[in-house]
Amino acid sequence: MIADRYEVHNAIGSGGVGAVFRAWDSQLNRYIAVKRWNAPEPMLDDPEGTERLWREAMTLASIQHPNILTIHDFGVDDKGPYVITEFIDGETLDQAVADERFDVDAFAEAAQQVLEGLIAAHQAGLIHRDLKPQNIMRTRLPSGAWQYTILDFGLARFVTRPTVQSLEGNTSIYGSILYIAPEQLRHQPLDARTDIYAFGCLCYYMLAGQNAIDGDTIPDLIARHLEHAVKPLEEWRPDLPPALCEWVMKALAFDPADRFSSAAAALGALAKILPGSIRKTTIRIALPGQSPAPTTPPPSSPPPRPPRLRKPPRPGPPPTRSAAVLRWAPAAAALLLVAAAVGVLVWHRRAPDPDDASTIRYVTVERPSPTDTTIVEAVITIWPDDIAANRRPLVQQYFELLRDQLDTKWGSTGFVLEALAVNQFDQTLNTNEFKTISNLTYHDQTGRTLGELDVIIWNQRENRAEVVYEAAVSDRLHRKAVPSRNQLRRFERALKKHDVAQILHPHDDSWTFTPEQFEQSRFEVLGSRGAIAAGFDTEVDVTYAEAKFLQRKLIDWREARHTAREPLVD
Repeated sequence: MIADRYEVHNAIGSGGVGAVFRAWDSQLNRYIAVKRWNAPEPMLDDPEGTERLWREAMTLASIQHPNILTIHDFGVDDKGPYVITEFIDGETLDQAVADERFDVDAFAEAAQQVLEGLIAAHQAGLIHRDLKPQNIMRTRLPSGAWQYTILDFGLARFVTRPTVQSLEGNTSIYGSILYIAPEQLRHQPLDARTDIYAFGCLCYYMLAGQNAIDGDTIPDLIARHLEHAVKPLEEWRPDLPPALCEWVMKALAFDPADRFSSAAAALGALAKILPGSIRKTTIRIALPGQSPAPTTPPPSSPPPRPPRLRKPPRPGPPPTRSAAVLRWAPAAAALLLVAAAVGVLVWHRRAPDPDDASTIRYVTVERPSPTDTTIVEAVITIWPDDIAANRRPLVQQYFELLRDQLDTKWGSTGFVLEALAVNQFDQTLNTNEFKTISNLTYHDQTGRTLGELDVIIWNQRENRAEVVYEAAVSDRLHRKAVPSRNQLRRFERALKKHDVAQILHPHDDSWTFTPEQFEQSRFEVLGSRGAIAAGFDTEVDVTYAEAKFLQRKLIDWREARHTAREPLVD
């Protein structure tokens, strides 16, 4: 008996770090699983082992997701620490593939469920680091459908930026050799794309019935990983759609920059390749600290106006690694309440009906010349052909949202995208913890401007940048977003070389930042509509044509306001 409650019956599995047993929960009358830490002696006096299992417990407990194993309890007794999880009576993915490799429909369902689980984990700042067929289990639901569950996050860590793979700072490599990413073998920084590589190997295995990396010895396998000696999937499965084979090979690309940037991006791309096999989802992607926003505010709610940016606290010293871990661990459960999946972040608000004459308002602006009078529409009635009728109410809302931002430049469509992104994030972020700012400039010791940061999610509690976005708006979004990613890499390189001396706000010289406040940031790319499917990290629901039209309208509105003899009133 464990804790006078759990009656251990039999062992059901073991690995390098522990053993798993089936047990009976005498209080709730159900089977559960118990995981014990493998050790040659009791672990009560082994704080390192206890700490590691505690971290696994915290990792699992922070996530409530149907495709991730649920943890029920954690404790320590005279035999050492233990974790109590749900008991899943099914088969592992390697057992399933041994019977028969997957067809397209079966693969699509398995891939989607695993990706949805990874999305939830990655949104919490977790990477699994040991994704493999033995860590994916499937069970039959009463409906007959398969339910896939990711097991054993014991090697995962909370990460808010890429970290060198190790446990407690040592130099060991952790992960299964057949699915380990090249950067793990080379002790390079890891992030969510490390799981994307293992997931790509997993997909290859499901479809080919063979491992992507093969060899007779461990040195052979390591060499093949580092040489990326992978046979093209289409050679094993010529019956598969070529685009699907390309999708799998992209997921297991050698260079992390060539893989999908996130699990959400991978799922979005797969949905385009297999539109009839991937279930649609309406759960929106969230950032750490977000709380789900209502889909539609009450009709009486006034349209939101751009919030005024508040100054964050004066820059202080960056938090230490241990302090950061202590802050993140208790917050994990709250952070993971945020749902994560592929989708588009949008506002849904009631818009005026352009066909209703009673709602159309005009503002007459008298120019300095008494013979020159211009009509500026507060509600747009003249639309270009490249903006669809069903999109016009949303564009009208965007126009009303942005038109009074007098301190914003509208010199390009990119500024429109950035302003919409700022308002989008501010509508969904927990404003007690996070704030969105934009258009910061960074400079060297001489004051020379080195570049600009488009959109920043600022962590107000820790007084540092959480996410730095480069914005890209285009009607032909490139899947790698090369120009935008190069901008981010230029900033990262400048930080690493200590070329950045100060980071400034464009409208308030007293608002300055230190380079250290950006060293823990994630660097991502956001784009216009369709960006996630193109491989970007986040998107705003506006097309290039709509952003271009809004830019012209906003410039006209501002010019009219500046030249008017009296303030504009709509």
